[in-house]
Order: sequence, then structure tokens, then C-alpha cells
Amino acid sequence: MDRQVYKLEGFQEFEDQLRELAKSYRSDTVARRTLVKAAMTAMKPVEDMTRQVAPYDSTSNFPIHLRNTVRLDARIPNGRDKMSDYVSLDDAAIAVVSVKKSAVSLAQEFGTKDLNPQPFLRPSLQRQANSVLSILKSELARIIPEYAASLRRKK
Repeated sequence: MDRQVYKLEGFQEFEDQLRELAKSYRSDTVARRTLVKAAMTAMKPVEDMTRQVAPYDSTSNFPIHLRNTVRLDARIPNGRDKMSDYVSLDDAAIAVVSVKKSAVSLAQEFGTKDLNPQPFLRPSLQRQANSVLSILKSELARIIPEYAASLRRKK
């Protein structure tokens, strides 16, 4: 699998704003109300695309199909997340689009000796990467000042 890497620059002002907010308040609360919220909104196009492209067997009588199990979650990384190759110890928030883990979902995404892979999770993220970054940028630009203003009103 090819790994895409994005280099993000010019975040000093952004980092300074978050550090300033975290001085007076718990950093995990600040992260949940800003970073996690923005990440959730930014990953919505990936969730939507995954639901559209997930394999669907119209001949099956089984009531639950793979596309019905697509799920979006955003959170502060927990201990289990930090053991992943894809989550850095420095990550303040993560967003994950997933499906119910099963033999079927793994076989569809990665294939088996008898079934060619039909990836749908990774391509959804790759196709929506620029959209995700654009939405994340605009959401952070909106959410952080709003949250800072609400904290000032509470004081």
C-alpha cells in the first residue's frame, strides 16, 4: 500500500492559539471541543463515499450489508490507538471511518486466496483527502475563535 504523506506548514499561530486556550482549561477538553469536532466534520465526505462504494450484494437475503455498518468516529487517541502504526504519539485527535470488522469486510478490502480485493475504505480516503484538508482548515478557523470567545464570556 502506498502511503500518502502531507506536509503541513505555517501552523505556529494555530498551535499558539491552542496552547493559550489550554493554559486556563484542561487540554483534553480544549481538544475535544475544537480538534475532535473539526476532524469529525472534515471526515464526513469520506464516510459518505465509503457508504456509496462499499460492496453490496443485492442477491443476498441477509438484512445487514457492509455499507450499513460504515461508521465515523473522532476522538482523542487512546492507548490502543497509540499502538497503531498510523497514530503518532504526538497526535492530538484522530478521525476514523470504519466498517464492522468481520471476515467479510477484511476479505473485501484485502482479498483472500479465492477472492480478489475490492478495496473501498482506503480509496475513499485517498479520493477525498483534499476535501478533508480543506474542510478541516475551514472548520478549525471557525471553531477555535468561537470556542475562545465562549470561554471569555464564561470568565
